[in-house]
Amino acid sequence: MLIQDWITDDPAPPYYKYPPSLSPHPFMGLGKFVAGRIHQMRSGKSYLAAHPSGSNEDPDPTCPRCEIGPESFQHAILTCPARQRARDLLLKDVSSLAHDATIWTDPLLIRALGEYITDTKTGYPPDMLPDHDSPLPPLFPLTRDMVSPRRLLFGLRFGGECMFYFSFV
Repeated sequence: MLIQDWITDDPAPPYYKYPPSLSPHPFMGLGKFVAGRIHQMRSGKSYLAAHPSGSNEDPDPTCPRCEIGPESFQHAILTCPARQRARDLLLKDVSSLAHDATIWTDPLLIRALGEYITDTKTGYPPDMLPDHDSPLPPLFPLTRDMVSPRRLLFGLRFGGECMFYFSFV
């Protein structure tokens, strides 16, 4: 009944396709800063160039990293050529950011999205970005049996701040 009241009395804007819920979203286990970036990008109100900002009245929506198209959530996570290396390493199995996509329910993909956002500084405030894109740290190739899902879930559930830079081979 409560969710129905929210939908009726205070509906989400038409562009926000994610359904309301009574429980926290699984990405809330990533930590406040990264979870905040995800919330902002999903709502279309973030530091991405194509998202509206109260501080810039005439924004240029062009992606500052690749200068090919508008820097939307979809572009920044799934298609930006400048972020291809990180995407190939962390999000190669992700093809959609739709409200019903697997990325929002799979704990390993949620953790990988958090790592991608952290590594690429996607959606970060401008004052937190370096003057130039610095390369990602060197990667240590791992096999799936070397990093257990339980260890990754522990980091999710208990707010662990450990950073994994990996590529499954």
